[in-house]
Amino acid sequence: MAVVGAKLALLLIPILGVAGDGYSSSQENYYGSDNHGHPKKWDSSFKNGLVIGYVFSSVSIFTIYLSYCVPWARLNKRKRNKMTMKTPMMACLMEREEKKRTEANEQICKLGNVVKKWSFVVISNATANFSRANKIGLGRMGTMYKATLPDGRFLAVKRIVDFHQFEEQIVSELNTLGTLRHENLLPLYGFCVESNTRFLVYKYTSNGNLFDWIHSVKHRRKTLPWRLRLKIAVGVARGLARLHHGCWGQVVHLNISSKCILLDRDFEPKLSNFGKAMLMRMTSASGVLKEDVHAFGVVLLELITGVDCSRMDFSSHSILNEWIFRHLLSNSYFHDAMDRFLIGRGFEDEIFLQLLKVACNCLDCIPDRRPTMIQVYRDIKAITGRCEVVDGS
Repeated sequence: MAVVGAKLALLLIPILGVAGDGYSSSQENYYGSDNHGHPKKWDSSFKNGLVIGYVFSSVSIFTIYLSYCVPWARLNKRKRNKMTMKTPMMACLMEREEKKRTEANEQICKLGNVVKKWSFVVISNATANFSRANKIGLGRMGTMYKATLPDGRFLAVKRIVDFHQFEEQIVSELNTLGTLRHENLLPLYGFCVESNTRFLVYKYTSNGNLFDWIHSVKHRRKTLPWRLRLKIAVGVARGLARLHHGCWGQVVHLNISSKCILLDRDFEPKLSNFGKAMLMRMTSASGVLKEDVHAFGVVLLELITGVDCSRMDFSSHSILNEWIFRHLLSNSYFHDAMDRFLIGRGFEDEIFLQLLKVACNCLDCIPDRRPTMIQVYRDIKAITGRCEVVDGS
């Protein structure tokens, strides 16, 4: 509307000039013509038209200003008022986050008395400045690199760039793996703090994780023999039993899967990824510990069937029993359910069924009916003893 008014005012300039000219002509007709006075009269009328046109233009420009600029100014003022209203809440949240970070950093610094604090220069040199050639894995928390020390020893370094998001997990790893020692727990040798990046230093496991050996195509040519699978099952059960019933208290892992079970050069399993682990009191731990038992049952099924069972729903007995009957116990599906790479390589049906029974007990939909990990370890150890699996417990 304001733009139309402005255009109209500009159009009125020549019209008003013509009107002024007409007015002057009429005066000449009424009073008589004067050849010498006519130019002055015409100039006067033209100037009058220009003045009126400029007045209309100024009014139109002012109207445009009122129509567009004033509402924007009001809107910006409202936004500023809203920001002012939100500022106390935002400040409170930011203060809490900063407090958490400060507490986490203080905890990490205190753990420096228990866990070794590494120099960034040493870590950077050992990984060739974190070269792509030394990159061995990428996880949720960060990137894993292979490090080589001057004396020839190998380490694994986890580089955590967005450490603010994982402060609690870092502290949890340092509190558990950094202080606990067991042959089936991945040793955490130390940490490093450099600017906005955190580093965790572990023992290097040359054979990767269990998931890749069971499911990855590139490892199919290096199939895990039956006895190695039994050895891994024994080692994982032993490690969890130690966590749940160790002299240091009851530690619950809460993240057991074939991806967090690492294998050293002798295929001895090492439990890793303790970011969710918790130290529990004896009175309140039983229910939570059974979550680890359930997760172990899933891993055991993967070991003996070669099937990725992590996404299967075992929330009820009917589902579990139906799956077991159709895929494992039925005569027509029994051998199809086995990992085909085990058939004809020392695989025994009786041991398969005994391990399957242990896995089903671990997967019981009622947590109180699940066995403890020390019971599971004893059962598996008795079963694998018949296959002459070496158990160095």
